[in-house]
Amino acid sequence: YCDDLKGRVEECGLQISELSTHLQGQLVAVHPVYNELFDGFAPESLRGHPKERTAWAVNQVKNAIVATKHLGLDVHVTFSGALMWHTMYPWPQRPPGLVEAGFKELADRWLPILNHCEEHGVDLCYEIHPGEDLHDGVTFERFLEATNNHKRVNMLYDPSHFILQQLDYLAHIDIY
Repeated sequence: YCDDLKGRVEECGLQISELSTHLQGQLVAVHPVYNELFDGFAPESLRGHPKERTAWAVNQVKNAIVATKHLGLDVHVTFSGALMWHTMYPWPQRPPGLVEAGFKELADRWLPILNHCEEHGVDLCYEIHPGEDLHDGVTFERFLEATNNHKRVNMLYDPSHFILQQLDYLAHIDIY
């Protein structure tokens, strides 16, 4: 089916450059307070069932990684999800260890997917985005460290979101 799809797209003078699982990636890591809000990204049968929704999302991302490989691509883009986003402004003060525990949990959820990427030769690129746990260079670096510098962890650079956070999108290029 991938060869057929690529052929139809190419007949239109276009080329598939990457697949995306932004919404499914978001559902890999949802803080419980946002369950109801993010249920809209999942099939109706999974709404109100966060554990099943997470398992579905992980499976969807893994399937998309296989499809990425079948399309002859080696890059896939996604969101990290947001277990900790609500704690980024430290008021009230975060308890010691909360951020470290959050990044450990985020890494634990993504490592099976990243290992799946490794099996298929596909890099996973996380879009740095407000509302995501990976929302700037520091959070990306913390996630990379939490995954033991997994070689399939990469950053998707979209400077339009940097402006929302008043980040220097040009300096970001020099740093990363």
